[in-house]
Amino acid sequence: MSGMRKIIAAAAAMLMIATASGCTAENSAPAAEIIDETVYTEASENLVQYATVESYDGEAYNEPFSSYTYDFSVYGSNYMITVAPDETTTGLTLTVEDNQFGSSTFNVTPPSGYMVMIPYNQQQASQVCTVIKGENDGESLVPDLLKIDFYLSTFEDETLPYTVSRLYSILDNRLVEVEVYNTISEDGVNQDTLEPMDYIPDSYLYHTEDDTFMPEPIVSADENGKLSAKVITYTINYNDMTMRRAYEDVSSVDNALYYGYAAHAVAGDIYQYFIATSLNVSDYENYVEVPAEDSENNQYFFKVDDLRFSTVEEFKEYVSGYFDVEITEEMFAAAPQQYCDIDGELYTILGDGGMNANLGKLTITDWKMTDNTITYHTKQETFDDNYEFAGYVDGGDFVIELTDDGFIVKEYRYPSL
Repeated sequence: MSGMRKIIAAAAAMLMIATASGCTAENSAPAAEIIDETVYTEASENLVQYATVESYDGEAYNEPFSSYTYDFSVYGSNYMITVAPDETTTGLTLTVEDNQFGSSTFNVTPPSGYMVMIPYNQQQASQVCTVIKGENDGESLVPDLLKIDFYLSTFEDETLPYTVSRLYSILDNRLVEVEVYNTISEDGVNQDTLEPMDYIPDSYLYHTEDDTFMPEPIVSADENGKLSAKVITYTINYNDMTMRRAYEDVSSVDNALYYGYAAHAVAGDIYQYFIATSLNVSDYENYVEVPAEDSENNQYFFKVDDLRFSTVEEFKEYVSGYFDVEITEEMFAAAPQQYCDIDGELYTILGDGGMNANLGKLTITDWKMTDNTITYHTKQETFDDNYEFAGYVDGGDFVIELTDDGFIVKEYRYPSL
């Protein structure tokens, strides 16, 4: 049984299944042959590390937040960074101590319109900052980065992101802010002109390569409904602690690593309708009760409100434009989110297959091109019940077949199962 089928089978056991009608679609013609090779990435282990909390008795543990100390490493040298509210409690004071007991301070002021989220009590002290651990395997030495998030304090400007961040590290034995520059872009094409940025506007960043970070790709549809993903990367120069924000060209497989991230995001955007959330439903008052075949409990179907699809056949034809016929059939037959035609209209059940809160980001570790097929190997973060980083597990293979107008997914595992 393939990884995809194992997941579908497990998900099907969680919710009762309703039978939906189906159709098949032919795959597009394969692209020209590609040289067989395996490429390894420097996907960094985005270790969100929290320092060990000192021993507090029951009362002190709930006292107001005062400070928190993080272990920090830069090119093999170890430091301690203590984070505390500044005198005005609107910013932070960072105190850096090296292994020679030398120390220095650095003040952090939030960007205009934003505020620092001070933890409510000492019990939550570790949440004031995040340390992104670098690679230090003897061959590659990548500095740690301290990430501070800022939250919108006024909602007058609806164009501003709710959360932004800044990065800090140690350069020449002193703490510095990583200077971020945006690459001017026109229609997704990067220009040579750079402009300084007061903060990083994109959501949670994770390593894709030693010197590169990426927020979640942004999936959108063109006027014909064709999905694509926009990939933004932040490439850091550790020599001067500057960072460049740019758009990756994922229009062709020449940029194989980020083409894979874009394709994986598109696959997830579609697969969510079978495991995480149904197609849009607007009318929750009216439903159709359908007898369940293998249970005493009947199922309740709601009318789908999506102008793209009016029948299961139309929806299945759309899905088979991205997934191969076998996976498409499995999704419609066994996934928790079910679809069926009732009185000539598309209906769905509500609910989900259950998400695994202990799984985090998935990163591509290497890939192999053979003829018109690319196999991406992945690893995935895991967290313990306290939501602290616990290591990595195999994230499964993501396999796509290249076609004249894009790709078809041959193997896929939803990352939150």
